[in-house]
Amino acid sequence: MYQTTVGAVMTREVIAVGPDADFTTLVELLVSHDIGAVPVVSEEGVLLGVVSESDLVLKHEQLGEGDGKPPSLVLRRARQRWQKSWATRAFDLMITPVYALDVRDSLGAAAREFGRSGVRRLYVLEGRTLAGVLTRGDLLKAFVRDDEDIRREIRHEVLGRALAVADGAVEVNVDRGVVTMSGEVERRTEGELAQRLAEHVLGVVHVHNLLDYRLDGAPGLARR
Repeated sequence: MYQTTVGAVMTREVIAVGPDADFTTLVELLVSHDIGAVPVVSEEGVLLGVVSESDLVLKHEQLGEGDGKPPSLVLRRARQRWQKSWATRAFDLMITPVYALDVRDSLGAAAREFGRSGVRRLYVLEGRTLAGVLTRGDLLKAFVRDDEDIRREIRHEVLGRALAVADGAVEVNVDRGVVTMSGEVERRTEGELAQRLAEHVLGVVHVHNLLDYRLDGAPGLARR
């Protein structure tokens, strides 16, 4: 009914590599497709990790040194960086775990994960299988929707199909994603549900609920 999930706005065609992809292949993919990272998947499509451009740049730290020995006294993280700088295949270069979402997650959940993680892209899973990728730009574009399309969806899907509100009982106006609902419904709970459902319609920024009601709560309790 509502296109509010990550799966509805993600990019489904994802450039990915297998665990044995070599260093040169990884660099060529990032450069030719102008992307900052590439996911690593198994033959079954299970997301194993991700290789970013920063992981590949580590290679340059060892150019010209080539002594084949790790630094003598280093922290664990520095040793891991040294080991990765000598890696030649995706499995050894990749970072895990990966910041990921489920196809059924809401756009609100995606926005919170972007804010928490600070990453530029989130991979989307269906089960354990890679299903797509979501960028910050994809998330923003999801809210750029024609006001008339939003109004039509609220009238037909929310008020008509979900709540069976009589045609013409509620007026819906939309201005740059801000929804105003006015008119009368049968019960207060019906008006509250109309607001919650409208808030989940793709492209809705805010809902002003000006709905009046005849009954307060359970059937038989008339509003005074």
